[in-house]
Amino acid sequence: MSLNKYKNIELTNKINEANCITHSGKFHVDDVISTIFLSNILEKVILLRVATINDENVENKIIYDIGMGEFDHHQKSRNGMRENGIYYSSIGLLWQKFGKKYLERLNVKKINKTFEYIDTELIQYIDAADNMQTKYLDNRISPDFITLCNPEWNENISEEDAFLHALKLADEFWDVYIKHAIAEVEAITIILDKIKKCKNCYLILDKEMPYKKAIKLSKNNNVKYIIFKSRRECYDIRTLTDSCKFKEEIVQAKDINVAKNLTKINDLIYVDIHGNLCCTETLESAIKLVKYNEENSYEN
Repeated sequence: MSLNKYKNIELTNKINEANCITHSGKFHVDDVISTIFLSNILEKVILLRVATINDENVENKIIYDIGMGEFDHHQKSRNGMRENGIYYSSIGLLWQKFGKKYLERLNVKKINKTFEYIDTELIQYIDAADNMQTKYLDNRISPDFITLCNPEWNENISEEDAFLHALKLADEFWDVYIKHAIAEVEAITIILDKIKKCKNCYLILDKEMPYKKAIKLSKNNNVKYIIFKSRRECYDIRTLTDSCKFKEEIVQAKDINVAKNLTKINDLIYVDIHGNLCCTETLESAIKLVKYNEENSYEN
């Protein structure tokens, strides 16, 4: 691998060779993630990083985070704002333009929902961070490891090498995140359908799936527990509302054997000290535990 290349991304210092242009100097999550995104929709990215763009011939080149054009956001009037008040940065602008086509290439089943999910959960956050809209960043985690890749003051490393290192980390993050987003959107659809058909106070899943967003979207308030086969080779029983907890008598039991005697469930494995989770060896016991918890209801 050449020193100025990562996968299908190659850095150049010649404008006539480049098909993409962004700014030089200190890089941020915005321009690095934008580069990785472009590498997923273009056969090859030949990238020029420059301080300014003046009268150069830049036709047929994608210019982002610089140049005051379609994919820049440094204009005095910015370059568009969402209804929630978050301004676009370069990745937000590129995602709006090419995001759905990218998901089509991945054969995503729920393109519109997946597009909105990724925009809401990741892209908008990067946009807000880059535009210094701190009020939108509470309780969120940013892929700030990108900024940390910039050369330190006491480090003898070129800007080019640091940028390539950031690309590698961002690429790994992007692949993992897109896989997660696609899986979660599919899970939300499946779980909402199951909740709609559920006639019990508990919902059973065949396997462990991300369920919290689906529960928030559901209008079925009768479902208070979710049961699924855990990756720990047992069945998890989780409560879904703050008002629903496992009984204090088993939560505060001095050991699991006392909890087993109280519930008459011999394969009870674990009781969470907060009253939100229990584990059993079998599905039958998981259902039995829910019924035990619903009997003789009382205030915790």
